[in-house]
This record gives sequence, C-alpha cells and structure tokens, in this order.
Amino acid sequence: MTNLQTYLHAQLPEVYKWQVLSFMKVEWPFIFSGTDQFSQDTYPPELDPVHFVVAKDEALISHAEIIQMELKHQGIEYRIYGLGNVFTFPPYRGHGFGQAVVSAGTNYIAESGVDAAILFCDPKLSVFYEKAGWEGLPNASTRVGTPNESEENQGLRMMLFISEKGKAGQASFVNEPLYIADPW
Repeated sequence: MTNLQTYLHAQLPEVYKWQVLSFMKVEWPFIFSGTDQFSQDTYPPELDPVHFVVAKDEALISHAEIIQMELKHQGIEYRIYGLGNVFTFPPYRGHGFGQAVVSAGTNYIAESGVDAAILFCDPKLSVFYEKAGWEGLPNASTRVGTPNESEENQGLRMMLFISEKGKAGQASFVNEPLYIADPW
C-alpha cells in the first residue's frame, strides 16, 4: 500500500532525497549547471523546503515541493510559497499520485498564512494544476532578471491568492510584470 507523507527538508529520508535528485537530473538537467552542477539539495535549505511524497516502502512514486520566500512586486513585499519539483515516475502516472502530492502541497499552502503561491509549468499542464485550485495566468508576464535587464519566462505562471493582502494584490500580479531571479 502507498502512503502520502509530508517532510520538512531536514527530515526527508535520504532514500527519497536521492530518488528525487536522480529524477531531477534526468528530467531537468539544466538545474545542475554552473556552481549547482553537483548540488545535493533540491532547493537551497534557506528556502525552508517542504516535501510531499507518495511512496511504497522505500520506492518513491510521486513528489512535490514547496519553498518559502519574500517577493517584492510593484513595491509591496509578499510572503510567497513556490510549488515545484512536481513529478511522478513514469510507471505510476495516471493513477492520481501526482494529484495527491499537488493537493497536499496546495492544502499546506492554504493553511500556512502566506500571501500567495506561484508555480510555473508547461501550459498543457494547466488543467492538472487547476484541479487542485490553481489559477492559470496566461496573459501575465513573468520576467527573469530585473526591470533593467530581464527576459520573458516561457512557462505558464499559475497562482493561488491566500491572504487578504494577496487577494488585494491579485490585479497587479495579473496586469504588471513579475520579476524573479529564477523560476522554480
């Protein structure tokens, strides 16, 4: 029988950590370049990652991860969770495991008290995330870099607006470019 577990970053069992990193290296090799070539963390520990795992014994089936950060947008500081590193190993796809980890992460975010949450995905995955309550923002601009020097992120930005502050800022997140250092 499979089970869904939530782990703070320091509590993630090594057996799962190495399976997550191995999948990431195969699926997203660009993450492991430059100074991050031999990274042994899924995200920097200072972002307080939280892992959502479906596994059977020591075999990892599906994974999602959230990271917390402060993000300045249009002069306002927001507490944000980012959802990323979402995957299900190919033999287990189509059985709801991915939806289970995304829903667990989404529920964690909703109860956390952050202002908003952001994920980036291929536009054809939007329906998958919408099932967990995420809102696709196909016309919203996400720029990687600074207002002085940036390039457009090609991924679809999807968001959750949690707090009153986050909800009040929703229009600016939709209508004004969002600048980030790197997509997660």
